[in-house]
Amino acid sequence: QSGNNDIAVDLINKAIQRSPESPIYYFNLGNVLRAQGKLAEAVSPYQKAVEIKPDYPEAYYNLGITFESQGKLTETVLSYQKVLEIEPDHAEAHNNMGNAFIAQGKLAEAVSCFQKAVEIKPDLAGAYYNLGTVFKGQRKLDKAISSYQKALDINPNLAEAYNELFHQFQQTCTWQKLEDMSARFDEFTTNALKNGTKTAETPFISLSRYSDLSRNFAIAKSWSSNIARAMSTVKTGFSFDDRRSRKAKISIGYLSNDFRNQAMAHLMLNLFGLHNRDEFEILCYSYGEDDRSHYRTRIRQDCDKFVDLRNLNYADAARCIYEDQVDILVDLKGYTGNSKLEICALRPAPVQVRYLGLAGTTGADFFDYIITDRIITPEEHARYYSENFVYMPHCYQINDRTQEISNKDLKKSDFGLPEDNFVFCSFNQGYKIEPVMFNTWMNILRQVPEGVLWLKRENEITEKNLRREAEARGVKPDRIVFSEKLPKSEHLARLRLAAVALDTRIVNGAITTSDALWAGVPVVTLQGGNFPSRMSASILTAIGLPELIAQTLEEYESLAIDLAHNQNRLQTIRQKLTENLSTEPLFDTPRFTGNLEKAYMEMWEIFVSDESPRQIKVVED
Repeated sequence: QSGNNDIAVDLINKAIQRSPESPIYYFNLGNVLRAQGKLAEAVSPYQKAVEIKPDYPEAYYNLGITFESQGKLTETVLSYQKVLEIEPDHAEAHNNMGNAFIAQGKLAEAVSCFQKAVEIKPDLAGAYYNLGTVFKGQRKLDKAISSYQKALDINPNLAEAYNELFHQFQQTCTWQKLEDMSARFDEFTTNALKNGTKTAETPFISLSRYSDLSRNFAIAKSWSSNIARAMSTVKTGFSFDDRRSRKAKISIGYLSNDFRNQAMAHLMLNLFGLHNRDEFEILCYSYGEDDRSHYRTRIRQDCDKFVDLRNLNYADAARCIYEDQVDILVDLKGYTGNSKLEICALRPAPVQVRYLGLAGTTGADFFDYIITDRIITPEEHARYYSENFVYMPHCYQINDRTQEISNKDLKKSDFGLPEDNFVFCSFNQGYKIEPVMFNTWMNILRQVPEGVLWLKRENEITEKNLRREAEARGVKPDRIVFSEKLPKSEHLARLRLAAVALDTRIVNGAITTSDALWAGVPVVTLQGGNFPSRMSASILTAIGLPELIAQTLEEYESLAIDLAHNQNRLQTIRQKLTENLSTEPLFDTPRFTGNLEKAYMEMWEIFVSDESPRQIKVVED
């Protein structure tokens, strides 16, 4: 109890020698080893304890926690089931088993577990928090919000619930609540950073709140340090001493849970097949669901090896990558939904790279490089990144030049758009829409009386809130039109009904921007101060339309208004965009692939030469 764990292990082992049939000694040994972070070693004493005493719920419970920390989900569930066979009203076991079900994607089973937990123990704040997480995953935002609020009613200091509730208010554009919560949220984050612990505020949410590079970096670093600590006790025995040689083929491994009908796959679909097989071997490691979409099928076909890691724990997943002799491992998630950076923390490849996914740094020492460009990360930003910049010659973002646009004869009336009105659109997620840019959008609509704003329909709460906010700013609510999600090819076709796309501010559109451009719709953006707020500036530069990049809100506003009033200027820009789609680098997927391969070759040459990773600038022939 005084923290002298090494002495404790020695003393408990002496007790076991004297009384080898006493289960509590093995239980205590497991607890000390777990406190030391020796998760794999802790399993055996717990198992010995329940072998001697099969009706030992505490040992099964701690065994479940140990397995869960290792990512061994099947064993986790079995351990908690044993607890509940012995003690059916063990609320914490129901709660923890629900978490394991979430990690397995079994949301209905998870809900049952959490509901049972709060039925047994109504003041179990963690179970309400977990219920909120399931409802969030099911897009039941009203239920998610009420669950997080209930958790905070019970425990106002549950910072993780605060983080999630804040994000739900971002998604639903409940701006007054965000304003009320911000100071307290900052306090949670500042205290965690001061104490050297992981912040409840996720790196993803940090990027959606502030363009403060220093704070973004500190929060990401707190997360990566926590992951590195947890994985530091996993003994892998990985060594790359015999790998420093020039090879006929460099092996590239892509790691993600988004090899499916999702934005990452939309952007990268053609990359895997375009890689030069004379110089590269391409492997994909998936830990996400198989949605049986044509994206999944195509990626599986286009890589040399496709491996499903979904049912493997972190160590076994890392070993799989290591034994495949992957030379360069490219993580495509960062800290976005359901990522598993623990695999990368175990260093299964000699060179590790960050790309797409998170629009910023991971703060992690276990990544050597980040794929970027000079617009989104100028050289002066380097000190706020743990990764070395790999500067692509044009835009950091790969795009698919073969994206199909539906030939359906779509009309404005199909989407509730007035036939003769000027249509501004912004199909970004709710969390990207915030009061400062919304004020600007409403200023634009007031000065373009015939204009309407066309947005993505996500949920009734967001729709109701934005209509109310419009009315408060002197704009009739019916001038905002919402539309349902459509299959990608049809969405691209309907975008053509818009005249101009309006970009968001703190987090830009990224794929939303390139989708609009592919459909022939100009995008007006505001260039900000960090990666997520500079993405569209990079994209527009790579399509040859820097004249659509504003440096101030006033410039953004006047540009959008002028395009609505000056049909000749708008037509000139649209014509230029149409021509540039086939001549500028943004949608030249083979060109991008060749440049990316140059980056990989230089990374490998640096490793083979036994040099430290450094900044790389890709130069075209």
